[in-house]
Amino acid sequence: MRWPALRWIFRLRPEEAIGAVFLIPTSLLAVVLGIHQVTVTPLGIRCPGSLVRLGVAGALVLLLAWALRVWPRSLLLARLRETLPSVWGLLTYMSLHETIAVINPHDIHGALARIDGFIFGVQPSVWAESFVNPTLTEVMQLFYLNFIWLGMVPATSLLLLIQGRRTEFRRATMGIVLCFYLGYVMYLAFPAAPPRLALAGRFAQPLGVEGGAFTGLASRMFAALPLDSRGAFPSLHAAVSLLVVIYAWRYLRAWLFVIAPFVAALWVSTIYLRHHYVIDLVAGWVLAPIALVLAPRLDAWWATRQVRFGYEPAWGVTLERQGGAPSPPAGVRNGP
Repeated sequence: MRWPALRWIFRLRPEEAIGAVFLIPTSLLAVVLGIHQVTVTPLGIRCPGSLVRLGVAGALVLLLAWALRVWPRSLLLARLRETLPSVWGLLTYMSLHETIAVINPHDIHGALARIDGFIFGVQPSVWAESFVNPTLTEVMQLFYLNFIWLGMVPATSLLLLIQGRRTEFRRATMGIVLCFYLGYVMYLAFPAAPPRLALAGRFAQPLGVEGGAFTGLASRMFAALPLDSRGAFPSLHAAVSLLVVIYAWRYLRAWLFVIAPFVAALWVSTIYLRHHYVIDLVAGWVLAPIALVLAPRLDAWWATRQVRFGYEPAWGVTLERQGGAPSPPAGVRNGP
């Protein structure tokens, strides 16, 4: 019984298997919470749109699996599969925000605030309030939203894909995805509300009351999160963006000088907008090199076993026993 189960698991890519471990249970819990609150909570839905979002995501996953089975040699579907892990990671992020407080109610944001206070003598996000004005807030929201193309849909990976640099593309993509999931483990182990929630009583004026298009967009995005949202420690904005900088330094040196100012501004915006404590950023900066080291090792180990079971590994992955990109033996199949 052990081997058929392993064969099924290794049909998946490592990021797909890890994503399933996170996404399936948290999604089921989110569905239970959503149904419960729809039926019994008079104040409305705690996580607006969560059931619809999960339903659409599940349908898309099933559609892709079916398409890969029907057209196993489709280049378009293969490349789509290579680039979708970031989307699954985002769905996991949303599900975690809806369930962390239920899974682990032992919050640590009080300790994080005390660490920041000990280091700086003030709460940095509270201190930054002296600079708040609608124009600066709008600019900071733009910098914060840059994470969409820096990390969630990583432009660095996409540039490598466009250039056909398959090994570098795979290393960057796998490193970013693994960084997200390592951060999710820490979210569950160390649940923490961001300063905008945990220190709400210490701010004299709210952000987002006045502002332009970016402030409005950010406000609508955060309105989709529950009021007991957790996921401040570590800062994945800091971790993933630093990882992107490292990959740009290694593989796309000119691109580094394009993204570096956006990354620095992103880090500043997390404090100004009250999304993180400074210690969150430090933890993110420590997490990035851990993902950088672990990702290629995990990828090579997994790909080697996929080949042994007769499945084709990810595009550009380096096998555990070889120095170059793998050449799967004849008859290797694409897993769904």
